Amino acid sequence: MSDTSRRLSTILIADLVGFSRMVAEDADGTLAAVRAHRNALDPVILNHGGRVVKGTGDGFIAEFSSAGAAVGAAREIQETMGARADALPDSRRMLLRIGINLGDVVEDESGDLFGDGVNVAARIEPMAPPGGIAVTDAVRQAIQGSSTVDFTDTGEHELKNITRPVRIWTWGDEAQDAAIDGTAHRPSVATIAVMPFENMSGDVEQEYFSDGITQDLITALSYDRSLGVVARNSTFAYKSGGVDVRTIARDLDATHVVEGSVRRAGGRIRVTAQLIDAESGHHIWAEQYDREMADVFDLQDELVESIATRIRPTLRDRASSRQASRGVSVLDAWDLSQQGWFHVNRHTTDGFLTAAELFERAEAMDPGFAGAPAGAAMAWSSLAFGGWRHPGINPWTRAAEAAERAYALDPDDHDALVAMSLVKSLRGDVGAGERLARRAVELNPFAGLSYHVLGIALFLSGRVDEAVQVQTKAWRLARHEPWRYDVANDLAWSHYLLRNHEAAARWGSQAVSLADDFLQSHIILAAAFGQIGDPESAAEHAGRVLEHRPGFRATGYRSRLFLTRAEDRDHVVDGLRKAGLPG
Repeated sequence: MSDTSRRLSTILIADLVGFSRMVAEDADGTLAAVRAHRNALDPVILNHGGRVVKGTGDGFIAEFSSAGAAVGAAREIQETMGARADALPDSRRMLLRIGINLGDVVEDESGDLFGDGVNVAARIEPMAPPGGIAVTDAVRQAIQGSSTVDFTDTGEHELKNITRPVRIWTWGDEAQDAAIDGTAHRPSVATIAVMPFENMSGDVEQEYFSDGITQDLITALSYDRSLGVVARNSTFAYKSGGVDVRTIARDLDATHVVEGSVRRAGGRIRVTAQLIDAESGHHIWAEQYDREMADVFDLQDELVESIATRIRPTLRDRASSRQASRGVSVLDAWDLSQQGWFHVNRHTTDGFLTAAELFERAEAMDPGFAGAPAGAAMAWSSLAFGGWRHPGINPWTRAAEAAERAYALDPDDHDALVAMSLVKSLRGDVGAGERLARRAVELNPFAGLSYHVLGIALFLSGRVDEAVQVQTKAWRLARHEPWRYDVANDLAWSHYLLRNHEAAARWGSQAVSLADDFLQSHIILAAAFGQIGDPESAAEHAGRVLEHRPGFRATGYRSRLFLTRAEDRDHVVDGLRKAGLPG
């Protein structure tokens, strides 16, 4: 290893309390819970400009450029873990110990870190209280006067394989203590994961139909504010099967799971469904429905009512579905629409074009069905974001027109609200975009896309701090969404405007790891590395920008930025010039 890989850095090491015992009791469930927690914690690290060096099975090692960033991240991690513990049954609650040290590290070719900075952090981590933090005196001195964390001096300690005594400071507050002893309040909201219904028709061409039934059931349950519903793409990630229901539930933080199958033959449909308690794996309820195809919406209402009332016995016996009020007089319109969503979720240019055509055919067949133009708006928006061009067709115009038609038919259609919010925000009416997005969040607080478009509206209005909070929520919810790269990109831009250039670079790197050809991510990475003073990385991404757009000019790009403040536009141009892009 060369001397150039040696540097002074702040190392954070986190370890799960009681991991071995939990693995012995339930290995699959414990590992699924760890994955779910990491999904919540990784964005905290990125927001503070850190990077996860590696996972350790029962924890992780992260590196930060400053002690203040590491301590800020550690406190937020513990607060997040405490809140998550509050919302889970006792048998599924987990707490971390965190140790932080400032010292010399050496990086090998794989990106792993070694040296005194890592060794001391590993030795002091067990000295942190469960749900708390331990730091060395070097960290304490570095943050003195700039941190609100009130550490307690525990004196000097002899550490294994460390030649000198180390002074250690610890922190742990009442909220963490309550989480440890079980006295903290835990919300009673039930969270449902609706798994993809199995297609039993013996015809793969009917796959879209069983997927459509699943999607509509998710949507219908989402309208009941007393229930939490896991987003579609999170559950569809397990469509191939072979994973235990309890493991899936813990991975998705769900208290209940719905499974089922669909058999379609001619003009009849048979649906079986079962509701499972995620903690015990026991079946709460099972039912079989045989209906004529024309009764598909009545069937959805029956399913939703049965599931909702079994999960929350205090609910009145009513259907929470809005599908019947949406209405569709011709079943083939619904059929075409479900095929459209099937192609949207392929997340390819051909898929979006096919979907747009199917949605428009569905709308022509039944102009009163709001789901069809809402789907078309989403397909055209995706094409516009992807830079699709065709003579005589403006995808943004098509998206706006379709969204307006859907919204006029049903102002409480979630997809219509999302599409309308996006169109309004990008056309300059960010106030309307924010109001529409907040309504979408209110209707379905478990849909990552709602938070994503809300974050776009907040970013464009100049409320960048709020945008970071909202987009971080979108990132957590969009764990399996194909558009997750765009959330990372928006977080990179937000942190850049907040002058958190390290965090901008971390999020931009996340974005390109998910979609390497997304131009906006390479632009913000070039600017961020230009500001950080990393000429090699800046030049790499500047080169990718010029590869996409050979005529790119920083000042010309300034006029196309959707930013309200001139100083923000200037700051972007400054970073791009420092990266070596022509001015």
